[in-house]
Amino acid sequence: MTGTPRPPAFLAAHTAAPSMRAAPFAVAVNAAAPAAPRPAEPRAAPPPEPPPPSAPEAPAVEALRAEALERVAHAVEVLRLQAGRLAEQARTDALEVGFQVARRILEAEVSTSPEALFALVRAALRKAGGSRRVTVRLHPDDVPRVAPAAVAEAAGLSAGAIEVAGDASLERGDCVVDTDFGRVDGRLRTRLEELHRAAQAAAEEEVA
Repeated sequence: MTGTPRPPAFLAAHTAAPSMRAAPFAVAVNAAAPAAPRPAEPRAAPPPEPPPPSAPEAPAVEALRAEALERVAHAVEVLRLQAGRLAEQARTDALEVGFQVARRILEAEVSTSPEALFALVRAALRKAGGSRRVTVRLHPDDVPRVAPAAVAEAAGLSAGAIEVAGDASLERGDCVVDTDFGRVDGRLRTRLEELHRAAQAAAEEEVA
């Protein structure tokens, strides 16, 4: 037969071998090819900045100013009242301390000095009025230190119209006078309370 001559059998086998290995190489090359990069995600836009505050109108400014002035005036008034109360409390405390000291001094004085005790008795007798009989009540330890004759002379009465008696309910320096018209309270505590009230009234008048 005529036509294209065939190559020898050993050449055909030699040339066919490479073509048989080409397919695996192509597959390996395709498998090792890098993947395409993913597209970057778009960034979120930052939030818009708030607009600047608008300036208050003139009526609003005046209202704010008036409110601020009112608050300041109220604060000043509160401070003034507090200062007044503190000053009043300090004055009251000072008076109380002063009268406590005065009471101790008087108690010590009348317990050692007959003249001081008799001065208290004489002051109580002045309030006895025109009573015809008078009973002077003292602490039992003070009775021997007061002469009935001196008491009668101070009261403008005869010695028989005067009685000096001990009373255990009284403290040293106390004096209570019983008259035809009632009782005169000449106790130290009562006198100091009267002086205390008078001093407080005078202090309040100065503040007013």
